[in-house]
Amino acid sequence: MIRRFFEQAWLYHKGRAAAFKLSEFLCFDAGYPVITLIFYCLLASYCFQTTNLTHWVIGNAFLMCTNTCIFGLGSIFNGERYNGRLRSIIASPCNKLALILANGVFPALFAAISVIGGFLVGALIFHVDFSGVNPALMALTILCAMLAATGLGLLLAVFGLISDSMHLILNCMSYVLMIFTGAEFPVSQLPLPGQWISQILPLTRSIKAMNILLGNASGDYLSLILCELFTAACYFLSAWALLRLAEQACRKNGTFDLF
Repeated sequence: MIRRFFEQAWLYHKGRAAAFKLSEFLCFDAGYPVITLIFYCLLASYCFQTTNLTHWVIGNAFLMCTNTCIFGLGSIFNGERYNGRLRSIIASPCNKLALILANGVFPALFAAISVIGGFLVGALIFHVDFSGVNPALMALTILCAMLAATGLGLLLAVFGLISDSMHLILNCMSYVLMIFTGAEFPVSQLPLPGQWISQILPLTRSIKAMNILLGNASGDYLSLILCELFTAACYFLSAWALLRLAEQACRKNGTFDLF
């Protein structure tokens, strides 16, 4: 059963990436996010007149998952509709939770690799020192962050059954993550409602946890990681529940779209 789950996850990944050559895949999933990271770090360097860019390297490295987790996963059901498979997904009695989880396996892994690549770029170009960081804790932080971001992407994907404005929704969410997660400036500088919003988003706690590991912030690392895992679980379960509701509504109304 586990083997079948991962085989299905691999098929979902191949279905999303089959249209791209390796060079195109690398440019979209690695090249563009790296250029974005360099741009915002240079912008911060000149705006704040500082050479210590650790905070911005960490934040923008985590945001490198946006292409995969938000734009890639968020358009799943749009792609299924285009390829004619939406009918089978909605009408079949398959386990929808397994479907949600299988869609998120490889995007989470590739997103984690992209974050590690962002840290390497930060170390090479901006001389951020990661030598004193525990590799196991760093890997745990990245994994938890990518699980939470993947859960959000899958939750957004279900809105593809409800709305025909997915491009607007996904672009707005990418900027919400940029503004409210503490990637570009501390969450404490946000107004109180903005701080509340930041607490229900992925990446917020992981960015702070990574800053704690590098000595740029203080706090309880373990509680941040546990809260991030809880956030990831909430997003996955919310995606599953919303998909079930959309599935029932589609069957009741005799349509595969709710807009």
